[in-house]
Amino acid sequence: MERRLLIWFGLLLLFVNSCRREILAPRPGELRFSRDTVRFDSLFSTLLSPTQRLWVYNPHPHPVRIKQIWLEKGEQSPYSFIFDGRVGPLRMDYILAAKDSAQVFIRLRDTTFSDAERYDRLLFDTESGVQSVVLRTVLLAAYVYQDFGFDSAVVSLPSDKPIVIDGFFYVGPNAHLRILPGTRLYFSGRRWESGPLQGELKSGMYVAGSLEVLGTSDSPVRMQGWRLEPYYASAAGQWQGLWFFPTSRQNKLLHTEILQSSIGVRIDSAGDATAAKVYMESCIISDAANYGVVAQGFCPSLPSQPILHAVNTLMYRCGQACMAIIGGGKHRLIHCSLLYDQGDIRRGLTSLLLTDFLRLSDQIQTYPIDFMALNSVIWSSKEDAVSAELRSANPQQIYDHCALRQKETLPGSGNIYPEKLGLGEAAKRYPIQANSPLIDAGRYDAAWSPTRDLAGRLRDQHPDIGVYEYIR
Repeated sequence: MERRLLIWFGLLLLFVNSCRREILAPRPGELRFSRDTVRFDSLFSTLLSPTQRLWVYNPHPHPVRIKQIWLEKGEQSPYSFIFDGRVGPLRMDYILAAKDSAQVFIRLRDTTFSDAERYDRLLFDTESGVQSVVLRTVLLAAYVYQDFGFDSAVVSLPSDKPIVIDGFFYVGPNAHLRILPGTRLYFSGRRWESGPLQGELKSGMYVAGSLEVLGTSDSPVRMQGWRLEPYYASAAGQWQGLWFFPTSRQNKLLHTEILQSSIGVRIDSAGDATAAKVYMESCIISDAANYGVVAQGFCPSLPSQPILHAVNTLMYRCGQACMAIIGGGKHRLIHCSLLYDQGDIRRGLTSLLLTDFLRLSDQIQTYPIDFMALNSVIWSSKEDAVSAELRSANPQQIYDHCALRQKETLPGSGNIYPEKLGLGEAAKRYPIQANSPLIDAGRYDAAWSPTRDLAGRLRDQHPDIGVYEYIR
């Protein structure tokens, strides 16, 4: 019995000794940092900057004492920082344990009426000396509209500086908004705090009247999220998008780039009888989290003018579908390219969705549909680029000289179903290549065919399918 107790006691001592941590005194040693320069890529000077993060590492097998951390410019610095939960500057010892790390969160708030640069250094004083990390920022002066709206007026936005829209920008039923060539619009990521849209993205343009975007091939209008760091360059769903309400009418988007939205363009109901509700020409919609375009009809009879008339318009990298036409209506696609290029084909739907009904609690309500695509590319990483569920008595769905990926032949004539499109990479916006089956495969129509392509090049009498004309 005594022997057994001695064995258990010996094992207990061994366990206790193995769990004891050796307490080491701090010794000199240089720190390491996750980067030697913290860059705030172009920021808008009138707004609070996003936070940048810096990691501070102790690579040594012993603790390191940090005696103080401060900004070189002191109170004159445009920056502020928080180190491991403590607001800087720090004038007290901080022991960074062996092989351990800590975080620094750095922010900037500055105002300027012209473009400028800001610079400072974050200094760390240890027993091995003073080490520094450079802080550098490029500031862009901008006009800011926060939860802004107007009615009964014609307004042209300034184009000499970037425009930041933080929250909603509302164009009332009797208002007309004009956006001039070369204008750059940046939308924040604010969300609705209450109401039926609570939690949804709020920043966007809401049009109950008319919107006229007058970009040109040399000076396109660009709309995107306001985060300009490289990480966000193709990040989808940073802002709401353009939303055209039922009362909206005669909207025109020319040479407009709509990037990084939730839904690029949303159109509710038909417009008037004199012009298309939304006319798009030479536009690019990419990196939409959900849809490039959603057009909703739900009209008991077909309007004389299309709800959507799109020409030379490219849509790609859209999470659910490039285009969704819901509840019928009249729509026209001329020399467009809808490329559902998502790598994960389990997510999302496909390039084009068509429906002409509304499911009610006890019945299905159908609506007339008249859809026509001419000389357009409708392609998908899935087997079927077009998903159509049409239940009305006489649905009109015509594809004329289009390039399609589809298991079954779609209605129309002159269509091709190639295995490959012969297009370049997405980073260059899918330029047409020399071996493409799209070359000269379109049909010239004097009433419909545009004289130039998306890049501003002249089309000939044997047009290529899609947004580009191949120049030999």
